[in-house]
Amino acid sequence: MYACLVGKGITFDSGGYSIKQTAFMDSMKSDMGGAATVTGALAFAITRGLNKRVKLFLCCADNLISGNAFKLGDIITYRNGKKVEVMNTDAEGRLVLADGLIDASAQKPEMIIDAATLTGAAKTALG
Repeated sequence: MYACLVGKGITFDSGGYSIKQTAFMDSMKSDMGGAATVTGALAFAITRGLNKRVKLFLCCADNLISGNAFKLGDIITYRNGKKVEVMNTDAEGRLVLADGLIDASAQKPEMIIDAATLTGAAKTALG
């Protein structure tokens, strides 16, 4: 396996139980930019003659309030045994992206490339 491409694809993000303000929700159907980016990148590479094996992992979900939604304090156990406590249901992007990265890692590729719209986290990290 040459590479795995992993993209975050949140189809709609209300914030879950840590609900967003209405003014910030109208653009949350665009929270799938990472999945769109890696899909487009693979399509471009194929049209340019890519002759290596590449796997595409699209981490798609929505983040809504429902009886099945995760709640503050829930513990998520990933397939690799790592556990994460949910402290903010509006931080779902990194949770679904982690799932894809874990699956991609299991393929033992030469490289993994991921893409995601993690704007809140990026602002905090980079200022």
